[in-house]
Amino acid sequence: MTQNTGIEPKIIKASYILQAKVGTGTIDPQKIHESQRVIDNNRVDFVPVGLEFLDELEKILKEAKMQAIVNSAELRERLTQPIMQLKGNAGMFKYNLIGDLANIMLSFLEALQEVDTDAFEIVEAHHKTLKAIILKRIMGDGGPHGIAFRNELKDACRRYFIKRDISIPALLAATT
Repeated sequence: MTQNTGIEPKIIKASYILQAKVGTGTIDPQKIHESQRVIDNNRVDFVPVGLEFLDELEKILKEAKMQAIVNSAELRERLTQPIMQLKGNAGMFKYNLIGDLANIMLSFLEALQEVDTDAFEIVEAHHKTLKAIILKRIMGDGGPHGIAFRNELKDACRRYFIKRDISIPALLAATT
């Protein structure tokens, strides 16, 4: 039997594209509450999971430095995969700051036409920051440091786009 915490789940209406892929209909509210309970009571340690994704990102960065990946579109796609995994998994393990920073980085990568030296350095700095956050086990939103991390990453991305006269994605336009 599930315990009612008094917190109602937030229902987000699916996009038409998602509906076309998975169908339509309602989900039993009891199943939503049970799923939320599982997430809330999750005791799995995120550190090894997160480090595995970061190791994959580091491997891709090293391959790119050795020029094993020369196609910019391929590099962007390969960089996106572990970052997307971090974004998708972090919240479930209560590492919201990791998820937020990964989301910012995904917006940055999606807006790039090519991964030049400056963009590469931003991704490298992002990798180092995430690794430090995971190793220090900074859970939740990171408090004031989390705000600073988010704003610094957004500022770096904005400076990159301004320098190249590229339209700044909405997620990166304002500080928190």
